[in-house]
Amino acid sequence: MIKSSIILFLTCFFLYLPFSREPDYFDSETAPATIVSRGDSVVAMYNEFGKPYALKLDKQSYANKVGQTTEVIYELRHPEKAAVNQAWGYWFIGKEIAWSFGVFTVLLGIAFATTHKPHPDSLAEQLSYKEEIKTKYQ
Repeated sequence: MIKSSIILFLTCFFLYLPFSREPDYFDSETAPATIVSRGDSVVAMYNEFGKPYALKLDKQSYANKVGQTTEVIYELRHPEKAAVNQAWGYWFIGKEIAWSFGVFTVLLGIAFATTHKPHPDSLAEQLSYKEEIKTKYQ
């Protein structure tokens, strides 16, 4: 039961990922962005139709990457709402993973608790069950 539950959960989780990203993965554009330091913050600068946009980044993570390029993903309708196209931060979000695995663990625990030790009367009834003989058209 546990193996099939884990396989089912992971299948559903990985099918859910591409359709739940913001900005939408399928309707978005990607662009190269340069990481620059602006005052006390670090931003990724990119252009869309000649207009510059800035995506604020985590200063601790990107402080040593100033001057490098990265790829940002954004929707054409809202190019100011962008995200860095990387595995951790766009595809996998810590809070989302924690909640989904937490809910999965609780539900798996409930399923295991309800089926692990059945009541002795219920077990006896299941073991003594005999299927009725049925006629062809009944």
